[in-house]
Amino acid sequence: MVDTNVFAVAEGMHAGASENCRAACTDVLLRIKAGYPLAVDSADEILNEYVGTLRTARTSGLAAKLALRLFRTRNGEPALAKVDITPSAAPPPMYDEVPPPLHDFDSDDQKFVAVAAAIGGASPIVAGLDGEWWARQADFSASGLNVQFPCMTDLM
Repeated sequence: MVDTNVFAVAEGMHAGASENCRAACTDVLLRIKAGYPLAVDSADEILNEYVGTLRTARTSGLAAKLALRLFRTRNGEPALAKVDITPSAAPPPMYDEVPPPLHDFDSDDQKFVAVAAAIGGASPIVAGLDGEWWARQADFSASGLNVQFPCMTDLM
């Protein structure tokens, strides 16, 4: 699982990111490009967010190209692990798989949490420079979800 902000940082879309942070996010994407599995939702909400966010970039670097490639090849991409998540009756966007301690987590990021929970926390979520992910570490841990921060120094 990779939050969109990792793509955005790698693409240079976060002015506050240090060079070390940008390099760390780029390294995450290079691993995916090389075939490291990436869990996404089967309805393509995550891939759509990647592409939509990176369309606003003024560059066409690794992150933008990778997001577009993953989107275009999504139905046959061996690096993608498609996971079913269930939209809930609660105000959208909310998913049945999201653990109760995270029901109030950022609505734009609920899909990432739902995918991670649906696979039982087997895959870590990688988050770049998003303070809410950082602030909610205890809730993720209590829910059995592992969140990794390639930009930990920038967040501290």
